[in-house]
Amino acid sequence: MNKKLIPLLLVLVALFQGCTGPEGPPGPEGGSIDVTGATFDLVGVNFTAANDFRSTMTYTDAKVTVLESDAVLVYIHWETVTAGGENLKVFRLLPQTHFFTNNGILTYNFDQTKRDFSIFLDGNLNLAALADDWTKNQDFRIVIVPADPARKSGSVDYNDYNAVVKEFNIDESKIRTVSAH
Repeated sequence: MNKKLIPLLLVLVALFQGCTGPEGPPGPEGGSIDVTGATFDLVGVNFTAANDFRSTMTYTDAKVTVLESDAVLVYIHWETVTAGGENLKVFRLLPQTHFFTNNGILTYNFDQTKRDFSIFLDGNLNLAALADDWTKNQDFRIVIVPADPARKSGSVDYNDYNAVVKEFNIDESKIRTVSAH
């Protein structure tokens, strides 16, 4: 290499080291990333023959923003248990299947698009003949989980509602209630 080029290369390197671009937005405080999605309760859902045993809601109606890459988890309020003098709600992830003693099967299930979601009943029995306990005033908890590459894949058992609450730092005292329409 020509000895005259070495000082020229050093000058070029020094020039590029001194260049700065526009300043980006400030990062999160303390190095943590807030990627918590929305969580809300959908209450008073009635499944009837008139609505084809289905309840549909747009994300706009629920006043939440859902990206196409986000995951939507739907939990049914299955029962309330008492432990230590406190009433605790038990949530189960959909789909949730119940096997009746008369060999009938009922499944609570859901589907979603980028604009809405539907919760519906399915089964091999006459849905119209179900007792009101299975079809009227059903409550669901909807948890929007942002797609975040920083989270460890497979580290959360989404079937375990309490694990989801812990992983995504969901403050249950701040969960909004949305009435089914």
